[in-house]
Amino acid sequence: MNKFVHIFLLLLVFTSTSFSQTISVMSINAQNLFDTIDDFEKDDKAFLPIELKQSQKHKNECNNISVKRWRMECFFQDWNKETKDAKLNNIAKVIISFGNNGADVVGLQEIENINILGQLFELLKPYGYIDFKLLESNDKRGVDTAFISKYKIKNPKLHYVDFSPNFETIDTRPIFEVDIEFNNNIIKFYNVHFPSNFHPAQMRIESFEKLKDLIKSHNQPAIALGDFNLTNKDDKKFNIYKNQEDFWYVAHRVGCSLCKGTYYYGRGKSWDFLDTIMVSKNRGINFDPQSINVFKTEFNTYKDTGKPFWFDAENRKGISDHFPIVAEVNIN
Repeated sequence: MNKFVHIFLLLLVFTSTSFSQTISVMSINAQNLFDTIDDFEKDDKAFLPIELKQSQKHKNECNNISVKRWRMECFFQDWNKETKDAKLNNIAKVIISFGNNGADVVGLQEIENINILGQLFELLKPYGYIDFKLLESNDKRGVDTAFISKYKIKNPKLHYVDFSPNFETIDTRPIFEVDIEFNNNIIKFYNVHFPSNFHPAQMRIESFEKLKDLIKSHNQPAIALGDFNLTNKDDKKFNIYKNQEDFWYVAHRVGCSLCKGTYYYGRGKSWDFLDTIMVSKNRGINFDPQSINVFKTEFNTYKDTGKPFWFDAENRKGISDHFPIVAEVNIN
């Protein structure tokens, strides 16, 4: 009898562990990953080869840009093939530097189109990536969200946020939803790029409400990631990340206790978690808290300040003004 009990217990342990899996996830704002082709339906005039910037029409458009740095980029930045390829290679280098040749699922923000995403994917294919997805949104600038994955991506769709009538939506991206299957376990992923801090905090609050509506609409496990554009100041004022905890575990509130943030605001001299990863509660998945981290390398970090190493089109070094955030997620 004891022998049968022992066998039963072994089988119970085996079945409880054999169907578990751990996946790794990265969210990275690529900071203006554009191709070199002029898309007349998008505001890509800063990211063109210099020979395409000589017309009076182009110069007039540049003159209308109020922010000096962006205006100078519009006039003088030579976004040629060599510069674009350097940007692609630098991003790919960061991605594959994490874990076992890159996270299982990478969510990206600020990607112009499927063309440039496909070029990044080709650099990552040798490291086990098999699929990529981007759906063009109505964003005038042309900075969309995207996924690259070591697992098949299915059922892509966009969810637009219905903002209050008094808010602008010119640079607001929809929430990008996909399904990814891991050994017969389907997880919904939501990739976000919420309204920037040029806009009122209420727009970001309404975006979070839309995300909450989406997870309430089904019972599947889900992971939300991306650039939520939420500063520590607004988070403390409105308790926004805390208010998500009815439905989500928020990465930097679960782990990463020594992390300063993913973005540094020079004007306010403050670190913020603009970027994070959230995992649905009570749906068969959870964070490994020890795995949650802001991912820094020698080539995406300024050595003297520890801040994100922005890409410089002249010397073709750097990556982005955001650090990636990474985590491992257990599928039970």
